Amino acid sequence: MLTCADVKMRSNVDPQKIEQLMKALGREARGSGCIYFTGGASALLIGWRNSTVDIDIRLDPEPPGIFQAIAKLKQQLERVYK
Repeated sequence: MLTCADVKMRSNVDPQKIEQLMKALGREARGSGCIYFTGGASALLIGWRNSTVDIDIRLDPEPPGIFQAIAKLKQQLERVYK
């Protein structure tokens, strides 16, 4: 049986973490494009929430290499905030 103690929770996202992510993506991206925040991340940035558990985005267009950059940065940030 799986208990709450067995489930590792992600740390909450705050506006500073979103800013860090955007700066890092800007350094890693190899092309231009727009990032749109959706869901809890947009509510957080507007001020409707204090935190969220993830950052939902929409890319238009998708810059070359962006998905590899996101995966790399996600791993780095998870290590930093454990």
